[in-house]
This record gives sequence, C-alpha cells and structure tokens, in this order.
Amino acid sequence: MNEPRGDILLPTIGHALAFINELEHSELVGLNPEVGHEEMASLNYAHGLAQALWHGKLFHIDLNGQTGPRYDQDLRFGAGNARGAFWTVDIVENGGYDGPRHFDFKPPRTEDMDGVWESARACMRNYLILRDKVRAFRADPEVQQALRDARVDQLAVPTVAPGESLADLRAEAFDPDAAAQRGMGFERLDQLALEHLYGVR
Repeated sequence: MNEPRGDILLPTIGHALAFINELEHSELVGLNPEVGHEEMASLNYAHGLAQALWHGKLFHIDLNGQTGPRYDQDLRFGAGNARGAFWTVDIVENGGYDGPRHFDFKPPRTEDMDGVWESARACMRNYLILRDKVRAFRADPEVQQALRDARVDQLAVPTVAPGESLADLRAEAFDPDAAAQRGMGFERLDQLALEHLYGVR
C-alpha cells in the first residue's frame, strides 16, 4: 500500500482509509499493506493491519523483513524486526484476516537458483515458526490473565452503546483522576510475548 516517498498523497493506512470512505463504491476498495513500506516510514505494521481489519478493509498483505527506516530491503519474512513479525503473525492469525499470506521479498543477487528457493522456503518456515509461537502465547494462562489485565477485550466495546446518544454519554459521571490511576499492563503483556518469541516459555 504505502511506498514511502516525499509528498505522497496517501502516506499511511489511516489516510488511505479516509480516502476510501469518500469513494462512490468504497466497498470495492481495500488495502494491501507491506511490512517494509510501513517500517521504512517508522510505522507499526501490526497496528496498521489491526486498523485496516477494524474497518473491514484489509484485502491482502505483503509480508517481508525490514530493519528500520532504510531503503526498501524486502528481506525474508522474519529477517529484520523479529518482534514486529511476531505481532504481525498474531494479528493475522487472531484478528479475523482470512486472505492469503503473501511474501514480497527479494533474494540477494548473490544467490543462485537454489538460494532463491531457499529464501522462499525460509519465508514460509519463519511464518509457521512464529505462528506456533503465537499459538503458545495465546494458550498461556499468564497471557490470558495479562490480556484481561490490559483490558484488551474492552477495545471492541463501542464508546456509545446501542440505543445510547451522545447526550447520554456526556451525562455519565467520569472521574479522570481515577482513570489516570489505572495502569494498562501493556509492559507485562509485551514481555510475555518476548519470552515466547525468545523460546524461554
């Protein structure tokens, strides 16, 4: 979707979603984000996928590897930002995406044909390795508790309930000081993910 360059018209998934919503036949248009393009722009690929899924606009994905805001590396999937690859597989497997897992990578020019096929196999193998790790992560009772503590389940609850008006919402009592005292528990959740990724759980 996004190939970072100066003065690009639709630089992020959010910009593209806003544009799509204004089209006459917006139901026909969706997104195809790529790991490298998002990470080159210092964006979080997994967050972008979640946003596109939230809007029902994730039509396709391009998986590869990238190491920071450099040129478009198109490394094997999982070679680069391993933590980002873990969260990417987590959202792809658990966020409701049912499309193809497509790898958009370029083997180094120094590889012969055997090396080209080896890199293709490695993309698929890395995805399957991370899928197994994600499944173990999601099955871990400590992770389940950490998800509850982080109130991840509440993210899918609309701010305005069915039948409720904006006036109803404004009339509710809200204590910002009390809300500010509640930690979100994201650090614990992320640490558990890293421990599964590192193979120590």
